[in-house]
Amino acid sequence: MHERRWAVIAAVLVGILVIAAVGWVAGRSSAPEGSDQVQGDGGRGTIRVVDGVPVGIEHSRAGALAAADNYVARGAETIVQDPSAFTRLVRNVWAAAAQPQALADGKSSRRQAADAVANYAAGGRGLAVTAARKLEMYDGTRARVLVWGAGFIWGPEKRPTQRWFLARVKLVWADGQWFVEALDELRSPAPTPYRVIVARPGADSARVFDDALDGMSAPIYGSAAEAP
Repeated sequence: MHERRWAVIAAVLVGILVIAAVGWVAGRSSAPEGSDQVQGDGGRGTIRVVDGVPVGIEHSRAGALAAADNYVARGAETIVQDPSAFTRLVRNVWAAAAQPQALADGKSSRRQAADAVANYAAGGRGLAVTAARKLEMYDGTRARVLVWGAGFIWGPEKRPTQRWFLARVKLVWADGQWFVEALDELRSPAPTPYRVIVARPGADSARVFDDALDGMSAPIYGSAAEAP
């Protein structure tokens, strides 16, 4: 059932949602594909964007959280919509031993989401965001992060739809960056809004999504600064 206002908040403003869960503020950037840009305060980066992939490079609790935020959101957004981008993500930030399974999971996800694949092929779009997260464990070498995230999809073959999920990420620090050892969606129910409030008539149409979100991209999580 749709009521007024929430769709715009969920589908547009959530794209700039920033969570300050541990006392540090996450900014956003929309670095172009193929750039090699550092996000950080005073030139010290939490994230480096390499070939369109956000790579966690700060060896700290905040760095582990920023890495998890980006890895989960970028994985959820590309796994079905853009297989080549998902492969680049896996090759850059998954541990070598975990890469074959991640790529196999990607193929399986696309087989199971034939309607979404058809929608993307017809010009549809999807965005994914991290809404909140919790650092469950950190010892300097490994970290475990619980993430609450959402995915949004719309297009000519699909009315705008949202899906919320919980995922657990296990990270390991090696060679100057955080790598994914495991990233699994939890089977337990994820918090999901019961009602969607539509701000204006027709705001839940694919046309409005296309017009309002034209040129927008999901954020890169991490405190933002220009690359030196």
